[in-house]
Amino acid sequence: MEIYLKALKKGDEYAFRMLFNKFYAPLCLFAERYLKDKSAAADIIQDTFIKYWNKHADFDDYNKIKSFLYVSAYHACLNFLRDYRTNIDVDECQQLQSEDFFEKTLLEEEAYRLLYQAIDKLPPRMKSVMQCALEGLKNSEIAERLGMSEYAVHAHKKEAYKRIREEMKDYYSLLLVDIILFQYLN
Repeated sequence: MEIYLKALKKGDEYAFRMLFNKFYAPLCLFAERYLKDKSAAADIIQDTFIKYWNKHADFDDYNKIKSFLYVSAYHACLNFLRDYRTNIDVDECQQLQSEDFFEKTLLEEEAYRLLYQAIDKLPPRMKSVMQCALEGLKNSEIAERLGMSEYAVHAHKKEAYKRIREEMKDYYSLLLVDIILFQYLN
């Protein structure tokens, strides 16, 4: 980890790509919770990474980098809402600016990031089944898309769930991941 941090601090493009790949999708989901607009969220997150890149030499701690990315995205989302979204009401605006909403959203996105990391470690077929499930497809739709039986889909999901739980047993967000997975197993 220390070598990775030194590479980031020095401006190593490969290390930056690794950071980008690790956090881009979760940050986009985070921003979408505020903006309810995928395209605007993606633009804001790209700008957030540019801001980080312009200041990369200032960071020597992984948690500070992660905090910078999320806090920068949060402020950019609020600025976007202030400047471009005229149909937002006062109550919704206050909710989006609340610390509770920020923390809840941050925890959810962290859980998703950990979940996607665990899914990436699954065997290819099982990984495909879980990715389809996370898209919201039913077992019958997954079976049709992947050319397998519904029973096989169910069996892959069950085994994937066991492996993901094992992979994530040490994380505080396990309960949240259980809730997320439960949505897709049933």
